[in-house]
Amino acid sequence: MGLIAFGLTIIVIFLLRFIVGFIIWFLLISLSLATIGGTIYVWYMSQAIKKEMEQLSVDNPLKSKRETEVTQWLVGAICATVFTFFFLLVIIVMRKRIKLVSALLKEAGKALAAMPLLFLQPLMTFIALAGIIVSWFVSYLYIHTAEDITVDPKTDYVTFHLSTFFQLMKWYHLFALFWFTQFIIACQHIVIAGAVASWFFTRDKSKLGTPITTSFYNLVRYHLGSVALGSFLVVLLKVIRAIFNKLKQKIKDHPTWCTTLLRCCSCCLWCFDKFLVFLNRNAFIEIAIYGYSFCKAAQKAFHLLSNNILRVAAINSVGDFVLLLGKAGVSVATVFIGLELIKDKEGVNYKWIPVTIACIFAFLVSHCFLGVYEMAVDTLFLCFCEDCERNDGINKPFYMSRSLMVFVENSKKALKLDAENRKYQGG
Repeated sequence: MGLIAFGLTIIVIFLLRFIVGFIIWFLLISLSLATIGGTIYVWYMSQAIKKEMEQLSVDNPLKSKRETEVTQWLVGAICATVFTFFFLLVIIVMRKRIKLVSALLKEAGKALAAMPLLFLQPLMTFIALAGIIVSWFVSYLYIHTAEDITVDPKTDYVTFHLSTFFQLMKWYHLFALFWFTQFIIACQHIVIAGAVASWFFTRDKSKLGTPITTSFYNLVRYHLGSVALGSFLVVLLKVIRAIFNKLKQKIKDHPTWCTTLLRCCSCCLWCFDKFLVFLNRNAFIEIAIYGYSFCKAAQKAFHLLSNNILRVAAINSVGDFVLLLGKAGVSVATVFIGLELIKDKEGVNYKWIPVTIACIFAFLVSHCFLGVYEMAVDTLFLCFCEDCERNDGINKPFYMSRSLMVFVENSKKALKLDAENRKYQGG
């Protein structure tokens, strides 16, 4: 079943490479039809119950109940209508940006096809994380057993007590574990981003060289400090959130204005945590492209993202939704195939146990591989924004492919100039 999950993940990657446009528009059209059909059904039920209520006599005990149901269905119908209207409006307004998402997913497929060894990055990350966790566990045993011996002179009873220093060291050690895990994941992001950015900004793809090795060398040689700072900020904010959640649990039985204040702070910290993780991810891409320091890269990434906020919204909604469906599809398909494989096996009394384990494994496998795909898409998007900002396609030719040129200004002139250059080079 693990091999089946791996094979299904490869199939999903090929589908994203060749028919991602069809998948995206099929999903959006299906969701649109589903919302329209659901809205029509809610209105139909509202009117049907209303007619049934009108036929009841005034002294009928069911009349008041039917009136309540009519009100509930009417409110639901109005909410469904508003949701459907805005959903369809968003699709119509963002249709061009949705096409950009499709083009970026195709470009990501081309980049990963040119550098298939990028799919080994999750394996390298797993090995590094496994080594860190084992080392952490051994170190934790040393800290936990570094206790002071106390002997009672009357009974000769021996007790062990952990000093205050080592009690604090246990918390420091736990913080280090979270920091190191975030650090390793950030290193993977920079390696993938550096390789994909090298592919994007190379005009002649046949002269690409060894972008993965170069990206890894740049990480070790120049960017470890930036990675450490970015991962430290993420972990520090998570620790602050954990402290606030602990305080909220301690005073939950005493509802006061402090409880409300802590809940507001927790909500704000949750939002800031999500924003910081997202900004970190894009800052690492800027670091991989230009070699900026972390603060300058975060500032540059924020500038690009704020200038392309609608494109960012389309990519983070449509693109992530498509990848999530891919992960869910691999997991569900593995479950059904697994059930067929073991339904006639002798000695298997609890078939849902191995199937559940296989489902979890399938999701992890698909998440690792499609996570590489997702990072490639995010990198290509920032490269696309940088290309649009620095070049005009006429005096300064674009690095982007022809499929992406249609989403920029002066696209017709740029495409015409690109066609002339190709014709000239061919001649």
